[in-house]
Amino acid sequence: MSGFTDVRFSAGTELFKAGDAATTLFVLKSGQIDLIDQTSGKIFAHLGPGESFGEQAVLAGGVRSATAVAKTDCECMELTAAGLNVILNAESPLSNYVFKALHLQLFMQNALKQIR
Repeated sequence: MSGFTDVRFSAGTELFKAGDAATTLFVLKSGQIDLIDQTSGKIFAHLGPGESFGEQAVLAGGVRSATAVAKTDCECMELTAAGLNVILNAESPLSNYVFKALHLQLFMQNALKQIR
């Protein structure tokens, strides 16, 4: 995919930490990633191949709300916030609205998971 860079992480590597500036998002190609809640320190998501992470903070232009740690050796596709903007700006205005609506839905689903 255009704009993506392949990156590899060893098991135990911290990809980003809660509170870090959100400058990249990832799509997991192989391996497993754990997402850890900033407040409780508990793992709230186990991610596998095909799943994305880090996109919420990038889209919001903010900071990370969770810490991502490689549970196993893994390979990801990484996309910078600038690269994402290039991709989104190349699409029709309608697709941007749909993408933002999906982002809001994902944000709400994740918030509900943390409440449970």
